Amino acid sequence: GLRHDTTRTDLARAVLEGVAFALGDGQEALLAGDTAIDTVSVIGGGARNRLWGRILATVLDRPLWYRTGGDVGPAFGAARLARLAVTGEAPSHVCTAPAVERIVEPDPAWRHGLATRLGLYRRLYGALRDTFAATP
Repeated sequence: GLRHDTTRTDLARAVLEGVAFALGDGQEALLAGDTAIDTVSVIGGGARNRLWGRILATVLDRPLWYRTGGDVGPAFGAARLARLAVTGEAPSHVCTAPAVERIVEPDPAWRHGLATRLGLYRRLYGALRDTFAATP
């Protein structure tokens, strides 16, 4: 879909949407395997971007919970795993959820456009799967 008038902003948004679509496929696989998803907590510095939050929430069709300290969440999670390994404490004691800072809801105005692009993404991915596999 690149055209002469495609901008850097268009390309950046396409990357955000592509990652959201891949996460949507992952969520679909989990749900197909009877995995229950109660809430989706978002961690990491990049995920704090408000535009991406709206895209993700809309593609996943569920609210995103942004937690206090989420920008250091991955490092904090690794530290908790190390603590569990060293001390033998119960995970329920160590792995408590931080407070919710804000919740981003799916954007109904974006639902149709993102669903249309998700369908295109899936068709293109399916058509190119063998090409991707053959690339060294």
